[in-house]
Amino acid sequence: MKDNNMKRVVIVYLILIPVMWLLTETVWGGVHGTLGGIKIGKSFQDPKKLNEVTAFMKKHGISESASKSESKAWIENLSPEDKKEFEKIIMQSVKIEEIVTFGSALAVCVIVFGLIGLISGATTKTWLVVGILPGISFLMNNPVIRFNSILHISDSQKIIMVLIGQVLASYVFAFIGASLCKSREKIKKQKMESLNNGVHTDAE
Repeated sequence: MKDNNMKRVVIVYLILIPVMWLLTETVWGGVHGTLGGIKIGKSFQDPKKLNEVTAFMKKHGISESASKSESKAWIENLSPEDKKEFEKIIMQSVKIEEIVTFGSALAVCVIVFGLIGLISGATTKTWLVVGILPGISFLMNNPVIRFNSILHISDSQKIIMVLIGQVLASYVFAFIGASLCKSREKIKKQKMESLNNGVHTDAE
């Protein structure tokens, strides 16, 4: 690797480290927030759960026919104790194991490190050292022991998350990014050579 390209790699990777962290938080929250919302929505199909929520709402002065804006304002105006009780009722039917699964966690890893790999490959034109990024991520956010939300996932599944969802995904997409960048440069170079040859031909 040439010195100029090495400098580019260092600069790009230093920028991508905080981006990687923010992207992980955003994608993790987005994916599991969506899954949690779907799970909560399905729980309201249970008549018992629906009656429990309706009874709480009536007890605290709001009808089940209230509009979305009225319901939102009502929740915001609940006392801390009542809000905690309401959240407990809502979350009783939702288990973290049903929201955060091996599949969802692996999907987050592939999305995050696929994007990071693609960006790094396209901007540095190399995929050879992209494994540094999942290594740094592992040290910063060790998924094997750090997060309580994935403690129920087996160690073998966590290893798969790291090796396939992070390391392999970053290499594959970095290779794609670097290849696309080089192909674009090659096409651009060929066009320039074609134009130059045309100019020389006209001059003759």
